[in-house]
Amino acid sequence: MDQQRNRRFWQIMIGLFLVVFGLAGLGGGEMLTLMLVGFGAFLLWDQMNKSRRAMAFSEPAPIREVEAEPARQTGSEQVYAHAIDAVERAGRDPAETLVLPVDIGVMAFRAGQEPVVYRTQPVLDDIDYLQPFAQLRLPTRATGRIRFEVIDSDGQVLFIHEDFHQLERGRNLVTPAARLPIHDAQAMTSDWELRVSADGVVLATHRFGWRESEDRAIRRHMREDGEITNELRAAMSDSQPGPLSLDELLARQEEEQQRAQHR
Repeated sequence: MDQQRNRRFWQIMIGLFLVVFGLAGLGGGEMLTLMLVGFGAFLLWDQMNKSRRAMAFSEPAPIREVEAEPARQTGSEQVYAHAIDAVERAGRDPAETLVLPVDIGVMAFRAGQEPVVYRTQPVLDDIDYLQPFAQLRLPTRATGRIRFEVIDSDGQVLFIHEDFHQLERGRNLVTPAARLPIHDAQAMTSDWELRVSADGVVLATHRFGWRESEDRAIRRHMREDGEITNELRAAMSDSQPGPLSLDELLARQEEEQQRAQHR
């Protein structure tokens, strides 16, 4: 900046000198005098334009904080309402959060099937693995550590995973390189929590619930000695379409055996 100011100063002085010197010699009418006046006037005009542009567009300083764009609910800028709730639950203002979670949830994995994405719907409790995810929107490129935590309904932290990520400007889908195994002994009586943090700062706290699967409902109605309870027997009799043939019964038995071996 100092070098630029010095260069402008001397250019202005040279221009003034040439204009004054040329005006003083105009009486002679020489061509060289006219050229000196013209060149000096050009130097002065050029510096005046540069000064005007410098005032209108000052040189920006390195960006440290950029105000986040307001959340919109349509088009490519869609921001999920449950993600905004998760941001506010973490004690942050979505309008002032630079690293803004615009989507958050979990992916449920079951053997032999494609993963299912759950955002606000309850997760089936017979899945094998759970993997969280979050979509973060940034105003500029950044690098840092993204941390995922999963806490059950008893307050126990069941999953912690942290990775280093290079995030681009705009939307970034982030998920840990690990999954949480799910089993019957885990507490699923009420909602679980998913926390997403960036460099130690909690960005969002998402809550999701559980829904009992049909297989687990049948096991719950089975007594310890394997006998079916009266409640389940009544439900089965109501849903029974009619007597089965021997071939149908054998086919169903074989299917149940294969399913049990698969489990």
